[in-house]
Amino acid sequence: MRARGVVAGALLTLAAAALFVAAGAATSASVAGGRTPGAAGIDPSTGPAALSLQASNPPYDGRFAFVRLRFGRGGGDMRDFGAFGRRGREPIWAHDYPRAETNFLKILDATTYVGTDLEGRVILGLDDPELFRYPVAYIVEVGYWSPSEEEASALRSWLLKGGFLIVDDFRGPDIRNFEAQLQRVLPGARLLEVPNDHDIFDSFFHIPDPHALHPPTFRQYAPVYLGVYEDNDPERRLMIMVNYNQDMAEYWEFSD
Repeated sequence: MRARGVVAGALLTLAAAALFVAAGAATSASVAGGRTPGAAGIDPSTGPAALSLQASNPPYDGRFAFVRLRFGRGGGDMRDFGAFGRRGREPIWAHDYPRAETNFLKILDATTYVGTDLEGRVILGLDDPELFRYPVAYIVEVGYWSPSEEEASALRSWLLKGGFLIVDDFRGPDIRNFEAQLQRVLPGARLLEVPNDHDIFDSFFHIPDPHALHPPTFRQYAPVYLGVYEDNDPERRLMIMVNYNQDMAEYWEFSD
């Protein structure tokens, strides 16, 4: 799990960093054509009604799948999506679902040699044992995240065994809660800024200035890229990539 987590996690994140640049161009074109990310209208094929269609996860078959972490009220059936978000639409943790992961998987499959399951949209609780099958997971809106002790312990074990977590779509004061919950998951962990010359921005495509890529839905914030490293050492494994004041999934969602 450890070696696979390092390699697959790094590759996904490098691809992700590149893909939201490419998707950003598509997003700009969509906005110019009147299709604005985050608009008030809900497409019935991608809104809360679509969420209820995923009653279970696809079976694990070894191919890369996009794992989204859910939090809040649980339930074994994926149709139990817990409390709805602050806008009364989808759960907080489900923002940009399912278009973001659907499009991301298509782009990953088209631009890399990663064995990709194009239907691999997986939703797991933080303490679900199935998480240990997957090296990479994605979580959003961590300003509202408050894991139980069991969830914090399970996520800690997954990370220490080589799991790679992408944190996205949160901003401003939300970071205070994230920092507090992070200490429950990894006591003593430090959030360190990921520099522009880090390998994550220069392995799949070269991203000369990731800070120039402003989030499409809250442009008043300047994006900051933070990381949690093994033993708080920037020379060691990057365990968590934190896109603060950023929303990469918005680019994926509107890339088509």
